[in-house]
Amino acid sequence: DLAALRGAARAFSVEAMRTVVVDGERASSTTVRDALAAGDFARAARLLGRPYTLAGRVAHGAKLGRTLGFPTANLRLTQRPPLSGVFAVRVHGIATEPRAGVASLGVRPTVTDQGAPLLEVFLFDFDQPLYGRRIVVEFLHKLRDEARFADLDALTRQMHRDAAQAREFFAAGR
Repeated sequence: DLAALRGAARAFSVEAMRTVVVDGERASSTTVRDALAAGDFARAARLLGRPYTLAGRVAHGAKLGRTLGFPTANLRLTQRPPLSGVFAVRVHGIATEPRAGVASLGVRPTVTDQGAPLLEVFLFDFDQPLYGRRIVVEFLHKLRDEARFADLDALTRQMHRDAAQAREFFAAGR
C-alpha cells in the first residue's frame, strides 16, 4: 500500500494519485486485466485510453510455423501476460499502415512442455523477414482459448480455421 511504499522509499519518491474513473468504472490494472481475461477488448481499451498492445523485437524461433505453412513473427515475453489464446490482431511497425493477422499467445502446449509464454503472429499476405524489428501487436478480438492438440496435423487444421475466422473478422470491417 501507499504507506509501505513511502516507508521503503529511499532512492525514489512516492506520490498518491486520485482514482481514475472511466464511464463510472474505476480504471485500475486489476480491472484492465479482468477485461482482457474475459476477452472484452473494448472495455480494456476504454479503461486504458487506447487498445491493448504488446510490443517487442521479433526473435528467431524454431521455424515450426513456417514448416506448417504459417510463418510467424515471434515475440519472447519476460512475464506471463494477462491473457492467452488465439486472437485477431493488427500489427504496427512493419509498413506505414498496420497489417492484419492472427496471433497465438501462450505456452504452446502441443509443441512443448516448457511453459514459457510466447507471442506468435502470422501476418496475412506477408512473407518477409522481420527479425530484430520492433513491432507493436494490437489485440482486437479473441477467437478461442489456447488448447493442446493430438498432433501437428490437428494443430495445423485448427490454424487454418483460426486464420479464416480472423479474416472474416477483418472482412466485417472491424
